[in-house]
Amino acid sequence: MFCGSIIFISVCAIIVLGAESKQTNYTNKCEIPASAPRKVEEFINQCQDEIKLAILSEALQTLNANENAHSRAKRAAFTDDEKRIAGCLLQCVYRKMKAVNEHGFPTTEGLVSLYTNGIEQKEYIRATIESVNTCMKMAEQKYLIKPDSIDENGKTCDIAYDVFDCISEEIGKYCGQTL
Repeated sequence: MFCGSIIFISVCAIIVLGAESKQTNYTNKCEIPASAPRKVEEFINQCQDEIKLAILSEALQTLNANENAHSRAKRAAFTDDEKRIAGCLLQCVYRKMKAVNEHGFPTTEGLVSLYTNGIEQKEYIRATIESVNTCMKMAEQKYLIKPDSIDENGKTCDIAYDVFDCISEEIGKYCGQTL
């Protein structure tokens, strides 16, 4: 489960922050950069280690509490738990890159800075700004319905996952590429 989540996050980071994508029949408005910023990669590695330790500790507690636990079969789609793990990794990266406020909610300025760090192509930057604005409005409507709504356990991980997933999809749409 953890390895699948890490692979998913790595693939998503490469897609959004810099993998060469397959050319489609679409006319591309912008090119997604060929490599992810090094600083983001460093933080992803640090966060993976932090989350791995937390997951291992939790797994050990679970095994001790329930020795008859069965492992689930591998599925193509992420479960809610896998999304939460992926979101916690993203939340950690967002925190380290100063892309969240004091409550752990992503900020527009922080996300734009994170996703455009070291990028010079104007159309990609424009795509990122528009995508972040769109996704932040959706996240605010979904998660900021009451003042303490993001204080619930794990909610910042869910928010980070949803925002990242939305931004990835929106950048792909804007740039005329499928993700």
